[in-house]
Amino acid sequence: MRRLLLAAWLATLAAPLLPATNRPALRRPRAAPVDVGDASGDAGIDDAGGASLAELLQRAGATRTEIAAAKKISTENAEVIEYLLDDAGFTTQDVSEMLSLKPALAKTASVAPARETVEFLNATFNLRKCDLRKIFREQPGLLLPSATNNVIRDTGACPAVLATASGGPAAGPRQETSTNVYDVVYLLSSVGVKPKNIKEMVVRWPQLLTLPVAQMLAVTDYLGSLNFEGTVGSLYRQHPWVLAAPVGTVRRAVEVLVDEIGVRRLENVVRAYPRALVKNREDLLEPARLLQDVGLEREDVVLVIEAFPLLFGLEPLATRGVLAFWRDELGLKKNDVPRVCRAFPSLLGVDVQKQRKVVAFLREIGVVNVARFATRLPPVLAYDVDADLRPKMAHLAASALSVYDVVRFPAYFSYPLDTVIRPRTAFLESYGLPLTRFELKTLFTPGDAQFAKRVVGAAPAEYAAFKAAFMKELANPTPKPRGGLLAAFVKPEITSATGKAFPTLSPGAPDVAGGGDKRKRRRRRGSSGPRTAP
Repeated sequence: MRRLLLAAWLATLAAPLLPATNRPALRRPRAAPVDVGDASGDAGIDDAGGASLAELLQRAGATRTEIAAAKKISTENAEVIEYLLDDAGFTTQDVSEMLSLKPALAKTASVAPARETVEFLNATFNLRKCDLRKIFREQPGLLLPSATNNVIRDTGACPAVLATASGGPAAGPRQETSTNVYDVVYLLSSVGVKPKNIKEMVVRWPQLLTLPVAQMLAVTDYLGSLNFEGTVGSLYRQHPWVLAAPVGTVRRAVEVLVDEIGVRRLENVVRAYPRALVKNREDLLEPARLLQDVGLEREDVVLVIEAFPLLFGLEPLATRGVLAFWRDELGLKKNDVPRVCRAFPSLLGVDVQKQRKVVAFLREIGVVNVARFATRLPPVLAYDVDADLRPKMAHLAASALSVYDVVRFPAYFSYPLDTVIRPRTAFLESYGLPLTRFELKTLFTPGDAQFAKRVVGAAPAEYAAFKAAFMKELANPTPKPRGGLLAAFVKPEITSATGKAFPTLSPGAPDVAGGGDKRKRRRRRGSSGPRTAP
């Protein structure tokens, strides 16, 4: 009975796959019941239950054509479907999606290839049921037998890979008679990809298992000729689609990068932006031309591209917009544009609106020559105004410093607020040393040890302990600190209207303004005064 119901269900799946000319018109009156044997001139689907199946199909409103289609999908040719439902744990919805992509699954005579593929993936990767279903829903053709012949031509550049993957000699044409999952997994293993990484690749991109081994070997062989053999595995792990790239396209892209542009560190460029391997000649040359147009020499163009390969992935119009903004709105001099490109090439990929907001903020706080400021610190154009620049400026305002100090030392904006600026400020104040006694360059240029020893005159270990306590307090502030400057130090508040900062005290901090509870002041009379500088 289960086989009859399975055949009936398959008939409903087969109906949408029939040509449109064979489909009945909507709301067409059904014909009289049709004898299954008369529909095709054969006996029923099986001798024991053919009449019952015909009855079932007729009750469902099947036409003569649909009944005939059901007969072609006999239970003998549905073993793969039965295996998927009964043994592999697939749902009827899974199988429906798979049949819509690969109707041949319902006509496969042997279940062995499907069973072997499923069991191999499970045994190799211990896949979760949901991952296994995802793989075969997207690539149901993996369940079909594969028998293709592909000629693999070896360039001699990567013999170890070819010999390992194919099992044959490393030179000359080679015949590969199978393109199933065994070969794909074996090839990836031969170039150093670990099983756990292959598992991630397969689940993320199931199409990988369908790639012809000849194609994969050809790409691997060519990359090996470029001295990529040692790192090709990691390249595939991060970007498995490279294995599907046409070798001819890859070869032409490499020739443009090396011969026409002059790239020397090709591997670094490819690892940072592998899609350069499938770019056409004009798309690869366009960024180089833009850089040359703004005054960069050929050697500098190569350095910029090697430092920022993502330049190949930017829209030329967006890159032109950034360069125009620097020239027209920021006011960079002609000689300064190449300097900024060389110093911080990733700025070419920063959105113009974000850079425009930074320029507006610098002018807001009083920086007169913003172009000069940006030339001295190009990364500032990529900083976040609200999350980075404004809090740092507010900290200076709370310490009685001004924009004048920042203009003298623009690199102040490049130091982390919570891990460098605030701990050093608090440490100075614990010694009674205000920030106004020092230049910002003197405070933040040295490392922690030199800052403690030369600027404050303290032992480096003392500052290390102070900083650790400060960071712990900053990460887990207590509602009622026990006292001391460290406990009272909190992030300054910033007014939205003016952008100025005002220092605040945490709840329970000492009353430094002169007011507060008289009883607390009497209890403190006998205590030692504030710590002074040595």
